[in-house]
Amino acid sequence: MRSDITAGQTSDYLGFDLVMDDNLAEPCVLLADRGYDSDKIRKTMEARNVVPVIPMRKTRKLRVTVDRTLYRLRNLV
Repeated sequence: MRSDITAGQTSDYLGFDLVMDDNLAEPCVLLADRGYDSDKIRKTMEARNVVPVIPMRKTRKLRVTVDRTLYRLRNLV
């Protein structure tokens, strides 16, 4: 497990790049909030065989389903 603290005004996309370095163990699932809902992040995770469990932003045109049971576990870390 790895964590980094970024400034409050920093985009979640930057935080994602800091935490998901290639030299870490491969996760099976990425549990993240709406701040990480981007096509780039989803494609990166799918290319690494990681299931992205990220609710979609309200402005997303292409609808994406979310496993709500898994999503509820995001606060257990």
